Amino acid sequence: MKKRRKLAKLEPQAGPQALPAVEEELSLWRDPLVHILLVLALGFAVYSNIVAAPFVFDDLPCLVNNPAIKDFSFFADPQKVFALPVNPDLKNNFILRPVAYFTFALNHALHGLDVRGYHVVNLLLHMADALLVYLVLWLTLRTPALQPEHGEGAAPPAERYFYLPFLASLLFVCHPLQTQAVTYVVQRFVPLVAFFFLGSLALCAAGRLAKTKPMRVACYLGSLFACVLAMKSKENAFTLPAVIALYEFVFFRGAVTAARLVRLVPFLFTMAIIPLKLMSLSAMAAKGGKVAGAVNLVNFNHTSPWEYLMTQFGVITTYLRLLILPVNQNFDYQYPLQKAFLAPAVVLPLLLLLALAAGGTYLLATSRRGDDRAGMRALAGFGIWWFFITLSVESSVVPIDDVIFEHRAYLPSVGFFIALLAAAFSLPPRFSGTPLCTSRPAVAVVAFLVLASSVACYLRNEVWTTPVALWRDTVQKSPGKGRAHFSLGFVLACALPPWHTDDINVMLQPMDPAQNQVLDEAVRELRISTKLDPKSAPGYSFLGAALMVQKKFDEAAATLATAAALDPKDARTRAFIGQLCEARGDLAAARLKYQQAISLTPQEPFPHLFLALLSLREGKHAEALQEYQIANRLAPRPDLEPKMAQLRFMVEGR
Repeated sequence: MKKRRKLAKLEPQAGPQALPAVEEELSLWRDPLVHILLVLALGFAVYSNIVAAPFVFDDLPCLVNNPAIKDFSFFADPQKVFALPVNPDLKNNFILRPVAYFTFALNHALHGLDVRGYHVVNLLLHMADALLVYLVLWLTLRTPALQPEHGEGAAPPAERYFYLPFLASLLFVCHPLQTQAVTYVVQRFVPLVAFFFLGSLALCAAGRLAKTKPMRVACYLGSLFACVLAMKSKENAFTLPAVIALYEFVFFRGAVTAARLVRLVPFLFTMAIIPLKLMSLSAMAAKGGKVAGAVNLVNFNHTSPWEYLMTQFGVITTYLRLLILPVNQNFDYQYPLQKAFLAPAVVLPLLLLLALAAGGTYLLATSRRGDDRAGMRALAGFGIWWFFITLSVESSVVPIDDVIFEHRAYLPSVGFFIALLAAAFSLPPRFSGTPLCTSRPAVAVVAFLVLASSVACYLRNEVWTTPVALWRDTVQKSPGKGRAHFSLGFVLACALPPWHTDDINVMLQPMDPAQNQVLDEAVRELRISTKLDPKSAPGYSFLGAALMVQKKFDEAAATLATAAALDPKDARTRAFIGQLCEARGDLAAARLKYQQAISLTPQEPFPHLFLALLSLREGKHAEALQEYQIANRLAPRPDLEPKMAQLRFMVEGR
């Protein structure tokens, strides 16, 4: 800043209009409104290609086929969700994350299953998170820990580091690692919990900086309310009180008084919300209302906590690598579970993480020396520990079936960007000749980083524009993962016209060569999935259905029999066997299989649809109407209305 001031003093000699022009330029780039508009413009630009991206993977069971978001009565009586024929994990999440699911219910109430509305909400949340990153840092630059201690002539941090909040929010909004949290509709949990997390911290900081008591009280209560909402959005909000406590003692110096501790106590009490809810869920599941039972709610594979922790050392290092160099991003990583502590894949990442944690601790400890760069050291140390703290729920000793998912790095990335920029801004001026925040080399580097991140983000979002593109990319990067091959085979088959109907007679109609080629690829991928995961009943079930469409009836029968043996309670497999019987002309056996599927899962619509079509073939119009009505009640479909109206006319006409 000093060099810029000296240059400004010389400007009048060059002409009377020179000084006002320089001041106007500086004023423009210092204007927070300009920063906000640029962040929003960049964010909307890099996500402009995903607004119509279809529902994929868990979007289907959690949103498209989830009755709980289609009826607000489930929020008035959450216990009703346990009667639904849905995945147990989905039921648990509905109880644990009611705020997030309520936003999905609002989407459905406004525009049904039009995917564009869901994407718009996710994107707006991401934009809001980026602006909250800006606000948190803007407030932090005004905290006591960052104020100059060398006389009144020193420039305040808000002036010296006015680019820092802007750059952090820019990098956050356009980094390609954020795409899974934003573009994957069902992962709205992540940007939503970040919204309340960052909002709570911003209100807490604003309250501490407020001049009047009413403003301090209002900000404090708002912060506490946002904290509770965060706890009911996603479980990693459990770390929010720890981050607030760290923020208090890092950026607001002074003695640890009773008044300061009392302010933190209500936030610490909110940490009981998630464990108590988990323990109540474990009691409902007859596993005992203990912590061990609660942990098992998310540990379906019964992974050892120690093995999960050892694996997470490498996972966290992968998140860091992706933040630094976001290449080879993957929707579904093929990441091995580590079982030996002395393995290089465990020891080397652990040493790196310990060194990073030690560095963060050192920066916080030395930030009290009071020199010119103490404030930036405090900010860098805080960012490092933010990264570790916010990852601790999903990357510690609580086993989760999927050891790595990119969306888990969304909230921790805020700490990464804070630490990175604080470290850059704390470099001595002699490294660049001018203060780093205004030097031309620094501006060029940052511009390149933002441009490269934006291009990479846009290109990564292109992969999400079709399910086939997403899963082909995943299979290429995780060739040994059965779930990836199964998902690719499934979406390939679903893309074919015959799979858009419930009528087996239509499904068996001849297809053109291009469609047959797609079906062949689907069968090939499903075969690979059963070889990689021979205990997966869905893999065999859908492979059998695809073989049936190819009219390979004997092989389809054997494959479906394997699926039924692996999971005797799978209604879909029974229904597929019924379709196979119908394709072979055995209508009595087909009816029996459809009835068995209905008895296994009465609230699944597809066996009722199959039985309705079979009843139509047999001329049983009243029974067909009844089954259509049941299916439509379970999962409303506009295309069923004219069919029911026609059947109703035929039945009543008699």
